[in-house]
Amino acid sequence: MAKPLREMSHAELLEEMERLKRAGELAYQEGNLSEYGVLESRYFLTRSYAIDPNDIELGILYGIENETVLFVPKRFNGVFVYGFPLGSTEEVGYPIGKLVPIAHSHAP
Repeated sequence: MAKPLREMSHAELLEEMERLKRAGELAYQEGNLSEYGVLESRYFLTRSYAIDPNDIELGILYGIENETVLFVPKRFNGVFVYGFPLGSTEEVGYPIGKLVPIAHSHAP
């Protein structure tokens, strides 16, 4: 049985991220987009455990990797952050591993 992400060392998380990245690239090359999507989601979740949540600032504008969304995180729940995409009143959540720092200005 695989070790849970929360129990992995930083080095193990980085190794798992690399494995998932290679497996995802192979799935994509083979045209297996469903498997690619699952592996990509697992990659971002794994990356979330490798990131220090203290490096994420609430109320600061972030991009979301592989998306055209600008996002303002408001609260944490484990390795997930919840907040609002700019221009939306609907709260959404992302693993912190998907956040992309952009110009650090406080969002409205």
